[in-house]
Order: sequence, then structure tokens, then C-alpha cells
Amino acid sequence: MVAVLMASVGMAACTPIRLVADYQQASLDETLRLSKQVDLFYLALLESTERPYAPYAERYIAIEAEMGGWVRRERARPLNSESVRISEITLGFWRAYKEKHRAANAYRDARFDRRRFERLFDAAVSAEAAKRLARGDTDAPVADTTSQER
Repeated sequence: MVAVLMASVGMAACTPIRLVADYQQASLDETLRLSKQVDLFYLALLESTERPYAPYAERYIAIEAEMGGWVRRERARPLNSESVRISEITLGFWRAYKEKHRAANAYRDARFDRRRFERLFDAAVSAEAAKRLARGDTDAPVADTTSQER
């Protein structure tokens, strides 16, 4: 009985603890695809000097639906809180900017808002790429920062 208990404890000690979700190429691909859709939306918007809401309404709806799917996909993955939070923030800004555009029937801040989405999607891509590193770097060397001259 004691031997079984000791063997179980020993095996548990050797089992790596996962703190983040596994890397998924499909998730990275979806993030990049959605990023491109948002970028194309803003590039088209910036081509126009007058930016009434109506001509862009259908694209807003289509992209919002895609973002909703992206959020649900990220939520479905265990240990994925970082990517979930980034996707939720991105969707929140998308909805807020859409409503701002609809209410004003103009969009003066489009250039700045596009840059915000670029940063958010960069963060999402980085978060997914870091999961690829976490999987294979279980015995990666740790830099010794104590001996560096200042």
C-alpha cells in the first residue's frame, strides 16, 4: 500500500504542470485572418474623406460576427485567459467604435482606432506564439542576470 502511494506521488511530481493553453495553429490563423479583415475595413474607410455610417454598416456586422466567433473559440480553450481577455477587449472596442460611428455619422478618429486594433491583434498573435514556445521550452536555459555589469 505504501509502495503504491509512493509511486503515485513520484509520478505526480514528474508530471509537468500546464499553466497556459496548448499552441493552436488554427487559432493563430483565425487571428491573422480577422486582423486582415479589420485592416482592410479601415484602409477602405480611410480612402474616403467623408465617412457616413451607412456604407460601412454591413461590414461592421460581418466583422462583429467573426469577432464573436473568435471570442467563443478562445473561451472554449482551457487555460487560455490571456487570449480570451485580448479577444474580449478587441470585440468591445469594435462595438464601441461602431456605435460611435453610427451616432456621429462620421469617423474622424479612424486612423487612431486602426492603430489600436493593430496593437490588439499584435498582442493576440504574440500570446498565441508564446504558447508554441512554452510547449517546447521545458528545459530552456535561464539567463543569469546577477553577474551582469551595470
